[in-house]
Amino acid sequence: MNEISIQWESITYKFLILNNSWQLNLPKSQTRVKDVRQLALINNDSDLFVPAMVEEGDDMFTFSFEVDPRANTWEDIQKLNRKDKLRLLYNLARFKKILTTRMTFFLHPNNLIFDDNLLPSIVFRGIRELIPPHELNEEKLLLQYKCLIVALFSKMYTFDELYSGSLKNAKDTPFERQVGELDDFDALIKFLEEQYIKEKIELGKTMVHVPAKRFRLFKQLTFTMIALAVILAVPLVYLSFVKTPFQEDLLEADRHFLSLDYGDVINDLEDQTPEELPDTSKYVLAYSFIKTEKLSEDQKEVILKNISIKSDPNYLLYWIYNGRGDFARTIDLAKYIDDPQLIMYGLIKQIEQAKNDPDLSGTEREKKVQKYQEQYNTYADKYGLDSILNQQN
Repeated sequence: MNEISIQWESITYKFLILNNSWQLNLPKSQTRVKDVRQLALINNDSDLFVPAMVEEGDDMFTFSFEVDPRANTWEDIQKLNRKDKLRLLYNLARFKKILTTRMTFFLHPNNLIFDDNLLPSIVFRGIRELIPPHELNEEKLLLQYKCLIVALFSKMYTFDELYSGSLKNAKDTPFERQVGELDDFDALIKFLEEQYIKEKIELGKTMVHVPAKRFRLFKQLTFTMIALAVILAVPLVYLSFVKTPFQEDLLEADRHFLSLDYGDVINDLEDQTPEELPDTSKYVLAYSFIKTEKLSEDQKEVILKNISIKSDPNYLLYWIYNGRGDFARTIDLAKYIDDPQLIMYGLIKQIEQAKNDPDLSGTEREKKVQKYQEQYNTYADKYGLDSILNQQN
């Protein structure tokens, strides 16, 4: 069993950690709760907080938090490259919307965990006027946010030191100085987005720099090397007219993904061949198609829990081709993966497509629907299950 302690304002929060359970005891004297039913709000905004349970004792409340043991901690994210750190910090802006609710929280390295997509969740949280922290406003959140940003990059200061007053002294880099000078929450978010995009572009330039330099070198050769220079011009043309626009599309898709503009992500990559996309972009596109699929939020949540950047590329391609309406391809992929539920979902989509195809005659439509329905029934009977997503029909 491990322990993590957080000293926040006048309260010490001590977590006892065993596997995926974090437990914290909070004396009733530090709360303003009159009835344990007031704590029902503790699981509001479940996409922003880890699941929690509260038990009432004689003189204290016991909070139990369910934390995925695979989740990344502050120690883990300090090992990320600069681009991913900036993306992660940008994602922290999602907590701003909590300011308009009754929930409260504090941004502290030991109170945050991150999934494989670098999306953060808060462990301990309070309720205004009931559970500490009793108050939270934009000014306090901005200070916490700035301290986290600097702490993730600083080699001199910890978060606690920065929050205790050292933020004003953190000026070792232009980045730290700019963060310290920003006094507007939206301006800080925009700054992080710009820094992330800038870092992505710099990495993109690094990818194409060597071939371009090589071409310029050969271009200076004598007339006898013209033939070789022409040959070397081919990859340069590819980089200029194919590779560079391709990289720009990927960058645009990443930017829209960070902004949760999933429809724009789909538009950015609509001309790209899915198999040729990097794994990260496959994930971004598959995630966006799932978010825009005509499914309930619960159904989407089930699917999204099963995908990550490390997912089988064929699984990501399944959802990409499903979103593009190529259901024959999705079924081929599902058969390759050997997932009967995905096959059945693909058959459901083929049935819907046939029913709505204006180019089919009545007889042709009926034959196609019957064909797909029979295939669907065969899988349902064979595996004794139904499509996990068939509730939508």
